[in-house]
Amino acid sequence: MDNAYITPASIQAIAHSIDIPKLSDDAARALSPDVDYRLREIIQDAKKFAHHARRTKLTIEDINAALRERNVEPLYGLGDKDPAKFVRATGHPDVCLLKDRELSFEQLLDEPLPPPPVEAGLLPHWLFINGIQPAIPENALIERPISRRA
Repeated sequence: MDNAYITPASIQAIAHSIDIPKLSDDAARALSPDVDYRLREIIQDAKKFAHHARRTKLTIEDINAALRERNVEPLYGLGDKDPAKFVRATGHPDVCLLKDRELSFEQLLDEPLPPPPVEAGLLPHWLFINGIQPAIPENALIERPISRRA
């Protein structure tokens, strides 16, 4: 526990931020080394991806690749173009979090809707019916190889 970066106090703060206000101290102490270990694993894997790409700086794509390798959903909302701006959590100097701006419902309702996505088109057809290829424009002609027999 001496080298742990994720302390039980950090676990308590994270639990409180995701609406788990009454996480016991024993549970926080039990979760702390496991979270620390998993985080170190992901960072080590991400460093391997950066090393194989011949980069010395970790990117979000490296972290996402390490998460995908472990079948964990990648991070959404962050990219290389917009660097994350972290702030320290009040009352927990060892916890940093992303600063999000607060939006009111009125502000969201007053904004115009984004343009609808382009409608997807679908044109089904059978390539072969009962082993015979129909002569329709969607099907490419199949040239049969000429067999040379002596």
